[in-house]
Amino acid sequence: MVIIILGQAVIYLSLWLWNEYVASYISLIFPIMIFIILILALIADWIEPSRIPGWYYKVMIISIIIPIIIGAVFYYINNGQIGWLNE
Repeated sequence: MVIIILGQAVIYLSLWLWNEYVASYISLIFPIMIFIILILALIADWIEPSRIPGWYYKVMIISIIIPIIIGAVFYYINNGQIGWLNE
């Protein structure tokens, strides 16, 4: 799990350093999509129990939390200013 957390953090950090515009959209869209997939998987597992391993749900939750945290950190570092919104 630590490797997955660090890998996602590196990807999102490098994306924020490369292009704020793309990073802000990806940091908003990916967690929403992953949350919807997680909800659907939980509903499907509730209706008919499957053999989905427990680490799948942990990875999905991590994949929701990491981009939001990285986006919030960059928002805080930039004093509440996102460059492409102010232009």
